[in-house]
Amino acid sequence: MSTGPPGPDAPAGPPDGTGGRRPRLRPERRRRGDLVAIALIAVAAVVGTLLVLASGDAGRTVDSTASPPLATTPTGPVPTALAEAWRAESPATPAPLAVGAAVVTAGPDGVAGRDPLTGREAWRYDRPEPPCTVGAGFGDVLAVFRTQGALGTWCSDVAALEPDTGARGPARNADLREGTRLLADRDHVTGTGADHVETWRSDLVLTTEVGRLPTPVQPPDAQPRAGCTNGSVAVGGGTVGMVQRCPGEDSDRLTVVDADPQSSEKPEERASTLLGVRGARLVALTDQRAAWAAPDGTLHVVGTSPDSASLSESVFPLGTAAGPTTDPPGLAAAVRPVGSVLLWWTGTATVALDAGDLSPRWSLPGTLGAGAAWPGSAPAAVAVVPVPDGLAVLDAATGAPRGPTIPVARGLPAGTPVAVAATGTTVVELRGSTVVALRPAG
Repeated sequence: MSTGPPGPDAPAGPPDGTGGRRPRLRPERRRRGDLVAIALIAVAAVVGTLLVLASGDAGRTVDSTASPPLATTPTGPVPTALAEAWRAESPATPAPLAVGAAVVTAGPDGVAGRDPLTGREAWRYDRPEPPCTVGAGFGDVLAVFRTQGALGTWCSDVAALEPDTGARGPARNADLREGTRLLADRDHVTGTGADHVETWRSDLVLTTEVGRLPTPVQPPDAQPRAGCTNGSVAVGGGTVGMVQRCPGEDSDRLTVVDADPQSSEKPEERASTLLGVRGARLVALTDQRAAWAAPDGTLHVVGTSPDSASLSESVFPLGTAAGPTTDPPGLAAAVRPVGSVLLWWTGTATVALDAGDLSPRWSLPGTLGAGAAWPGSAPAAVAVVPVPDGLAVLDAATGAPRGPTIPVARGLPAGTPVAVAATGTTVVELRGSTVVALRPAG
């Protein structure tokens, strides 16, 4: 056996048949069946995604924006005659909505922004479920849509819409129930409810909520009055107030909280006191005071902040202007700011409250609604107030006539409420579920 160096024909590496090189791996072969399976998986994923989108809210949302945007209509003097320009059904707007350049209507087919002059639909926003309510705040249209889930029907789907185009802005999921209404105050909007009230800032982020919460895990003592029910809710001066009826208490309670406390998980009470009567109705709020109506036909004004807590309660007999103190529709106690006053409809009369101290300045019995400001009439603000034979034209500060009553033939049963808004030279009335636009004759 030779032990010398290998010959020229001998292998140079170890005797493993590789010549000292790393074995070359055989490339993976893709069979036709593998390729078919991959293609089927890809197709199934795409089809599944499309089906989810098509069957979900995104696939069933109609979002038709206006191009060009609606233009703001110019103002003009208060007319002496008006004629009907157009009408549309709007069962989901509890008040006529003249927001920015649009008149907004809402019903089972969604939310629409219309040209105030012609009623032409400029934009539309629709979700799979109909809207619970539509209001305004921060200069936007705020639409609250129904949602169906395992726990029943809610009013959870909230969207902000630009009034001139209908373009979507912020959105949120709320914990509101059927019958809710929206109340706007400066930098916040509040959704009403019998056992739950919640408030949002302009980006629709929750700032506070009061009452019964659906969340099972809550901070200790987060809601000290979770067992109470609300009779009426009002907003004003960065506060939210409610007349509450609580177990074990023999009278209604007035509770006022900060609209934007340090934590949204626990409301910050400014005041909470028993009123001594049952059947009270909250009317208006400022940052210092609250006004509430008693069943005996009196209006009470009380302090609601540390700075005004020492103020003695003021009581004003309303006389012929007094109305029922039953809970308002949607529990929403709404007043209309016009110049230096807040217009309040008692159910039988329009009462102007001083915007500062909430004392009554004047009243007009026999009206059909609170009324509204005539656009462009400031600083000597003019109010147009619905009366049985038309629209009374009044000095907002004094209640004195500023012109003849504008005749309007409505053809409604006597006493039917009429809510009013105005934009440019168009008056918009909500009669039941119908929006009617009135324009200067000729």
